[in-house]
Amino acid sequence: MSFRDVAAVGCRYMTAFHALAHRADVGGGDWVAIHGCGGVGLSAIQIADALGARPIAVDVNDAALARAADVGASEVVDGSEVDVVESIHEITDGGAAVSVDALGRAETARNSVRCLRSRGAHVQVGLTTDAEKGEIPLPTDWMTRWEIDWLGSRGMPPARFDELLAMVDDGTLDPGALVGREVGLDDVSDRLAAMTTYDTDGIEILTF
Repeated sequence: MSFRDVAAVGCRYMTAFHALAHRADVGGGDWVAIHGCGGVGLSAIQIADALGARPIAVDVNDAALARAADVGASEVVDGSEVDVVESIHEITDGGAAVSVDALGRAETARNSVRCLRSRGAHVQVGLTTDAEKGEIPLPTDWMTRWEIDWLGSRGMPPARFDELLAMVDDGTLDPGALVGREVGLDDVSDRLAAMTTYDTDGIEILTF
């Protein structure tokens, strides 16, 4: 395993793996919608594809959607051009089996829930922004009527790292392919600030 792979498999990648492989148990051709194509979202797209699912990438940035297609997205949805929920229902003929909110914004969380089929599972990975202050209004009556599962997912238990690393080692997963920028020590502060406005390029790793 290369140093690049090891660096990329850190927080964002293992968080996405736990969300999909352990919390939502995706696979078997499931349609999986991923809302937000930053580091966590792109990781989720590659992982969902490797697990046998059909990932749908959702973002408003052309470059992010292009990278999502490169790493395994079966379909891409530009949220600035179309109605996200309607588009996903059309693509999947009834709704996604699993949907992941990788951003934590009110709009993406609600879209993630609404794009599901009956008895689908929403996975909340992204934490809320200052605007939401930890709380998001949700269509709870609709979720109850359609028996929607809400799953929180955070990090990954260290005892389960062997499963992820084995898939990297045998080439099933390629976290290094998600690296969009190598950052020097002098640029760390600027790149951390860029994360607050989603101005990132795939997974960014520190080199020194």
